[in-house]
Amino acid sequence: MSGDVTVGGQYTIVVALANPGAVEQLLRTASDLAARHDGRIHAIAIEHKPVNSPFLLFSDEHISAEYAEDSTRLLERAERVSAVPITTDLRVGSDVPGAIRDVVREVDANALLMGWRERASAADAVLGTSVDPVLRRPPCDVLVERMGTVADGVERVLVPTVGGPHVGLASDVAAAIAATNGATVTILSVVTGEGPMADPDAAQEKVRRTAAQFPDVPVEQRVVDAPDSAAGILEVAVDHDLIVLGATGTGLVRPPVIGSVADTVAREAECPALIVKHRTESRLDRVLERVGDVSERLARARGDGRRR
Repeated sequence: MSGDVTVGGQYTIVVALANPGAVEQLLRTASDLAARHDGRIHAIAIEHKPVNSPFLLFSDEHISAEYAEDSTRLLERAERVSAVPITTDLRVGSDVPGAIRDVVREVDANALLMGWRERASAADAVLGTSVDPVLRRPPCDVLVERMGTVADGVERVLVPTVGGPHVGLASDVAAAIAATNGATVTILSVVTGEGPMADPDAAQEKVRRTAAQFPDVPVEQRVVDAPDSAAGILEVAVDHDLIVLGATGTGLVRPPVIGSVADTVAREAECPALIVKHRTESRLDRVLERVGDVSERLARARGDGRRR
């Protein structure tokens, strides 16, 4: 496996791999985005070493050499299917989200792509115990792709928009996928019965502004009425092959993982969904990120200790 993490300023998307059944789907998405930016993929697999495991007696090097066959196969498979230059990286760690953050910082990544499959998990987890901490305090732009729903081809990509900090990233991702696949992008705004979403003229203006970010792919503009935003998006998504939507949701002390609209759409849509979250760059956000990293690691350590 290749392991040089120095990429010299080139656009880099880190892909976190854990499930053999997700490799092709994640690598297709990452390849589309990397190709649009003349960039590369840095694929990682984390061999988990729980703090209450006998593996703590072994060095990371010994675990990598003797017990990481599945992770090694994941990375070898990624190398075979990638359509763009790729480096791979096998890590060992007790804190999977922390290890992912470390890799993102080491390679100075522009984006991170993770997979998510809906299944039973910890009671307080939204998308999973590895995905949630990364989305809550993103170390770079983060993309989370729902696994288990694979389109036969991508001919129509849906981008719901209400403005906000994530629409630029959603547009960039959708444009990359559409350009590679020769697809049409639908820009959608939903008019609901009350509040700031009730103005059809404002909705149309948001659609026009977003459509201007797609100069090189076919674009359709739609404004629909619906009881709520999620219902409108799901209705339009029926004849699309992929949804790309911002994570939404705000909060200062403890930011939510994703907003309620993104959560509902990602879980209920029949087609694949990509949730994207743009990393903000304010000084306050960087301080809160460090505080959040520490508190999350302490919480996970306490949880591991209780399970001993």
